[in-house]
Amino acid sequence: MVRLPITYVDVFAARPHEGNHLPVVHSADQLSTSTMAAFARRTRQSETSFLQSPSVSDADYRNRIFTVESEIPFAGHPTLGAAAALCHQAGTPIRELMQQTMHGVHRVRVKLDGNSGTISMAQSACEFGEEFDASSLLRALGLPEDAAHPTLPVQMLSTGLPMIVIPLTSPEPLHSARMDRVALGQALESIESGSAMSLNCYVVAEESAGEWSARSFSLDVVGGEDPATGSAAGPFGAYLRERIGLTQVRISQGVDMGEPSRLRVDTSDGIVVSGDVHIIGTGTVSLPEG
Repeated sequence: MVRLPITYVDVFAARPHEGNHLPVVHSADQLSTSTMAAFARRTRQSETSFLQSPSVSDADYRNRIFTVESEIPFAGHPTLGAAAALCHQAGTPIRELMQQTMHGVHRVRVKLDGNSGTISMAQSACEFGEEFDASSLLRALGLPEDAAHPTLPVQMLSTGLPMIVIPLTSPEPLHSARMDRVALGQALESIESGSAMSLNCYVVAEESAGEWSARSFSLDVVGGEDPATGSAAGPFGAYLRERIGLTQVRISQGVDMGEPSRLRVDTSDGIVVSGDVHIIGTGTVSLPEG
């Protein structure tokens, strides 16, 4: 067994014990993939991060990100939370970092004041995939077909982790959505059989100018819903820029779960996702070595 530092971070949170919770295991070079996967299953969080030495010269650290189902190439709240945990542990409250994931290297900017602060990350250019008929997805989420937005289509997008944006006519049906896991699995298999397990269905509705509400449903998170999804918010921001010319977006997510989250997306120069973070605990964890 090896004892390693661990930090607990609430990400995209207006205050501690809101937002999306993230365990971050430091100095994880000695851990095997199977050990990391097993620990992530036990945490039962949306994701768990393991920080290792980078394997490329232009990165400061490597962030390996696991859901309860598998390792994933990229994610938003683990990026922000891992950078906050690293800087908090190192005592460097203001810093620019280059983070390596399976998807590549991304710039992360950290500004902490004690245990709290704001983190931003630059995401890759958005890949715009095909558009879909919304019927099967809406049924799987317990929504009528007329809940679909009349002019904004359902579309596959990605800045590192594929997602499907599903715009609705108004916030009312968004808040009434209820996922049928079997039906959603079948609908996603018909769309993208190779990666259906990790596909996020990002269901969104406009609240007011520049303000949107979102819920993220997927098969690889506990309970089927994620409180804050930075890897979906970034592509959604790019989608709004292309469709309606909006470059500054504020997103509320997790409200229906009792875990309110606030995400900010700026697409005026690339794609930048930011949010507030809070370090809520530190300690050590014993894990099998190798």
